[in-house]
Amino acid sequence: MSKAKRNASAGTEAAVESPARRYFKEVRFRQIRSLVELSRRGSFAATAAAMDLAVPSVWQQIRSLEDEYGVQLVVAEGSKMALTEDGRALVDLAAPLVESFDGLRAMFEDRRNNAARTLTLAATPAMLSGALRKPIILYRKNHPNVKIVLLDRPSYLTREIIEQDGADLAIMGMAPGDEPMPQFQCLPLTRHTFHLMCPADHALARARQVTLANIASHPLVLAPEESSSHRQIRQVFRKAGLEDKMNVTMTSTSRALLLNYVSIGFGIAIGTSAASLKPPKPAAGETEIVFRDVASLFGYEEAFLVQRKGRFEPPHVRAFRELVMKTFQ
Repeated sequence: MSKAKRNASAGTEAAVESPARRYFKEVRFRQIRSLVELSRRGSFAATAAAMDLAVPSVWQQIRSLEDEYGVQLVVAEGSKMALTEDGRALVDLAAPLVESFDGLRAMFEDRRNNAARTLTLAATPAMLSGALRKPIILYRKNHPNVKIVLLDRPSYLTREIIEQDGADLAIMGMAPGDEPMPQFQCLPLTRHTFHLMCPADHALARARQVTLANIASHPLVLAPEESSSHRQIRQVFRKAGLEDKMNVTMTSTSRALLLNYVSIGFGIAIGTSAASLKPPKPAAGETEIVFRDVASLFGYEEAFLVQRKGRFEPPHVRAFRELVMKTFQ
């Protein structure tokens, strides 16, 4: 073969890459994982730490994805990163694939019956002490070999736990305006009416009509700021231009504690979880507590069962989820 032909042949071979070489340049699973992890962590530094990589490596993987798909996937917002519309669309498609792959070990161990049976549930105090008691008792009876771990948290902290993979399931309230959870399925369970709770001799107990301005003029006893009920109450006052008038004198996750302090005149309470508890019997010098429906002012608190999409669900977790859903039907 002449030198000219050899050069021409070499040029043709260079122009047509081998499948192996092209595969190396195409999107790899680790790049997709980086994007999904970035959507959860919000920064390159946190993503790199979670994946045990250097920050430049994560940055390069995201840029490779952008080059491959021909779109911008992330934008900088100060020290944080946010997904573009295209980035969110790609994460919505890719997250279930990543979750399925991550769950492969669990599926394999479960198939071999070697997996330790543990069910971790994050839920609000009101749920754990109320509607969840019966299904948990029944589940323990029917699944004695499953270790149940219960995490008592207000809704916002419950959300953090499930987003950080600290629980199999979460049961929590969501306030209007809360950030969406696209990588999770949020199954509606129930809704609770907001109530005003005050001593029977309080002015609002006898008022024909209760207004936001009336309520804002009194000290308030509320659930913690991390609860969905507190956030929803604050949003209502904010929209009415009365948030700066709120005088919150006490917050607590304990329904009994809130009602006890209402009974001694420490403040009036607004909430949903406390309304399901019988008023404490008034002690000497105290008056009974009156409950008034204020759904016309504050609406309802929506409660959901939350679980990550696309992840392998062991049979013992599915059994508990189905039991809870049946309880709230």
